[in-house]
Amino acid sequence: MYEMNAIILCGGQGIRLRPLTADTPKPLVPVRGRPIIDFIIEFLRKQNVTEITVAGGYLVEKLEQHFVDDNQVKVVDTGDCDIIDRLKLLLAGDANETLVLYGDTLSDVNLIDLLSAHHKSNCEATVTVWPLKSSFGIFDLDETSHVTNYAEKPELDKWINIGYFVLSKSAIKALGQFKTFEEFLASLTSRRQLHAFKHRGIHITINSRAELEEAENL
Repeated sequence: MYEMNAIILCGGQGIRLRPLTADTPKPLVPVRGRPIIDFIIEFLRKQNVTEITVAGGYLVEKLEQHFVDDNQVKVVDTGDCDIIDRLKLLLAGDANETLVLYGDTLSDVNLIDLLSAHHKSNCEATVTVWPLKSSFGIFDLDETSHVTNYAEKPELDKWINIGYFVLSKSAIKALGQFKTFEEFLASLTSRRQLHAFKHRGIHITINSRAELEEAENL
């Protein structure tokens, strides 16, 4: 058994989902009648995540209202800022190892396996990655431009960030040195302190109407 604190990043404006997000924060946009974030909260609780903080910003009052009767979810207004500023605010002081995830991503990451991989890596942080899949059919050509192979929307030899970061205490203490989350990740990478946990299960990020329709279908 284990206990893990989690921060769900929910501060973005969800511009690509408008008009659905004109008066609703993206995590509250429904998928088959249920807000995205409810799926995430339920998933975390089933994996023994006991302390959940929602880092709100855009229309944060709607998130506060949504969780008003849930004593196990804390909603914090972190304003309109970069991810790293939200984390600095929420992880001030002597913060423990923390899970950080996105409030618009549905996945079935095994958190026990993720934490085990993180601890075995001895790295300061771990990011969960998912194989990049092409949206197009891919042709291989020979020197005379004859097609030698064709694959319809194949999985590529690249990996994308899907969140589910595990930050150790040392990584959390280092946050203050950086202005953006990208700079923070770049520093970890350059020092070989960022481990990648490969996830091949369910993953969908809901940034657009097309992705919302895909989530509905799945």
